[in-house]
Amino acid sequence: MGDFINLILSNKYLMILVLSLIGVIIFFVIKKMTKLIIYGFIILAAILAYILYSGKLNNTALEPVQNALKKIK
Repeated sequence: MGDFINLILSNKYLMILVLSLIGVIIFFVIKKMTKLIIYGFIILAAILAYILYSGKLNNTALEPVQNALKKIK
């Protein structure tokens, strides 16, 4: 493994090739994650819009959190 790393570091053309490949891989991973984040926000906005439109906001689920905040104060 050490010989392989030394080979890449000693040859500038191989280093440029490896760094370019790593850059392309990172670009596509970030691109894919950006799509997932955008889809997640769209789904979250749709769920919140449905809850607000239908008026089915359940306050009983928030009561334990509100009680805990009152105890902290």
